[in-house]
Amino acid sequence: MKKNLIALAVLAVSGVASAQSSVTLYGLVDAYVGNQKINGLSQTGVNLASPAGGSGGALNTSRFGLKGSEDIGGGMKANFVLEAGFDPSTGVANSYTNPYTGVNSSAIFGRQSWVGLSGGFGEVRLGKMWTPFDEVKGSGAAAFDANIFAPAANVWASNNYNDRPGNSVYYATPSFSGFTAAGMYSLGENKTLTVSAGKIAAVNVAYAGGPIAAAVSYQTEKANGSTVSTKFTQVNASYDFGVVKLLGALGRVKDGANPYGLAVAKSTEYQLGLDFPVNSVVTLSGGYAHSKDTQLAAGPDITRKGFGVAGLYALSKRTNLYVGAQDSKQTAYAATAENKIRIYAVGVRHVF
Repeated sequence: MKKNLIALAVLAVSGVASAQSSVTLYGLVDAYVGNQKINGLSQTGVNLASPAGGSGGALNTSRFGLKGSEDIGGGMKANFVLEAGFDPSTGVANSYTNPYTGVNSSAIFGRQSWVGLSGGFGEVRLGKMWTPFDEVKGSGAAAFDANIFAPAANVWASNNYNDRPGNSVYYATPSFSGFTAAGMYSLGENKTLTVSAGKIAAVNVAYAGGPIAAAVSYQTEKANGSTVSTKFTQVNASYDFGVVKLLGALGRVKDGANPYGLAVAKSTEYQLGLDFPVNSVVTLSGGYAHSKDTQLAAGPDITRKGFGVAGLYALSKRTNLYVGAQDSKQTAYAATAENKIRIYAVGVRHVF
C-alpha cells in the first residue's frame, strides 16, 4: 500500500513537471529563383550566393531549431535555443565567417545556441545569440526586413557588423510602459602573453506603443591585439497609419570598412521605406537607402545608393509567395570603376 502511494506521488510530480516545461521544434524554409547582375556579369539560379557572401532565401535565411522553457517556480523560467542554418537549394549547412575573427565555421548550431533564466528581473542568456545592435538593425526600414530586397543591402557599411559573436553574456530588461533595454558582452577568449583579447559590446533601448516604434542601438568591436575599435550606431523609427506604415533609419560607422572591403574613417547612412497592406493577403513594401564614406587616406568621399521593392502574397498563415527587386550602385573613385548590382527574384517562404 505504501509503495503504491509513493508510486502515485512520483507520477503526480512528474506530470506536474512535464506540464510546466515544453520543447518546440521550429523553423523556416525560404527558396527563390532569381537573377543577379554584378558589374555586367549576369547569372540566374536558385538561392544565389549574395554579393556580401552566403546563400540564403530572398526574405530570410532558412533555419531549424529547438527552443524550450521550464517553469522552475518563483516566477522564474529556464530557457534555451539551439538553431541551425542551411541552404535549401543544396541541403548544405550554412558556413559562417566571423567578421570579427575571420574564422569560418559550419557549426551545427551556428545561428544560436544559448541557455538562460527569465523572470520579473528580465532575462539573462549565456552562449551565442543575436546582439542588441542586431535586434534593432534587423527590424524596420526595410522591405519585409528582407535579405536581398532591402534597399540597404550592398549599400550600408554597417552591414559588416558581427551579428552573433558567441562566448557572450546577454541581459534584457522587462518592459516598462513600452520601454525595453538590452546589453551584451562577448569575451574574445583569444588572449596570448603578448596580445590582448578581443571583445564586442552592444546595447539598445527601444520603445513600442500604439502606432509608434523607435529604437537606438550601439555596438563596438575590437579584434585581439588591435588598438582601434570599430563603432556602429543605428536609430530606427516607424509609424503605422493603418493604411500605410512609414519606416526610417539612420546609421553611422566609425573606423570600419565599406561593403567592398575598403577601410574608411567614417560612414553615414540612412534608409526610408514603407509597407502598404493592399488587403488581408497582399502587402507591398519598398524604400531607398544611401551611404557616404570618408576615406582614411586622402581622397574623395564614396557614395552608394540603393532601391528595393517587394510584394508578398499570403497563401496561408505560414506560407507566402513573394517577388522583388533590388538595385544598388557605388560611385567611381580614384582608379576604381563604379560598382553596380541588380537583383530580381521570385520565391516561396514556409514557416513551421
